[in-house]
Amino acid sequence: MKPTFKALVLSAHPDDLELSCGGTISKITSNGGIVDNFILCPYQDHKKYLPETSKILGFNPILNEVKERPKLDHNLIGSVENQLDISSYDLLITHWKEDWHQDHRICHEVANSLRRKQPLEVWYMNSFPYCQKYSTFEANVFSDISLYVDKKRKAIEVYKNVNPRWVNDVESMSRFRGSFINKQHAEVFKADTILF
Repeated sequence: MKPTFKALVLSAHPDDLELSCGGTISKITSNGGIVDNFILCPYQDHKKYLPETSKILGFNPILNEVKERPKLDHNLIGSVENQLDISSYDLLITHWKEDWHQDHRICHEVANSLRRKQPLEVWYMNSFPYCQKYSTFEANVFSDISLYVDKKRKAIEVYKNVNPRWVNDVESMSRFRGSFINKQHAEVFKADTILF
């Protein structure tokens, strides 16, 4: 077992981690773990908020070396592999395949290519607000974020260019998910691979 738990969040955009799994990331980093957030499409204007949100939640942002929307092909996968040492991670968190946003679906495919070279625990996140039409997402990991929901809220509020009601909507969703496990707040994931 590695002395320090290390997770990689492969997300499409600068605000995806905060909206989808910010509480879990804060939980990991608050307990001594390391979290890197590789952002596949970092060309959006709201990447300027990353220094503040990464400080709040404790993750390390890594911006993909692209200037335009990535195209899913072997060149993209090779480029991402050159920027990351996937063998150094214990857990990979990324988007689910049924997501409404095309960039999120590309992340899903890239993540599944990255994991081919070594055993790696993989969780898919419930990506607000693009998760409304998931039909095969079955939550089987419930992360109690009751102690970390305030940090998650604070991180989302940093993004001045997202819908201002999202912070309340996300918090309502975590309260609903928390009720499944008798906790105040929870985030959910679909675990594809669990290593024991």
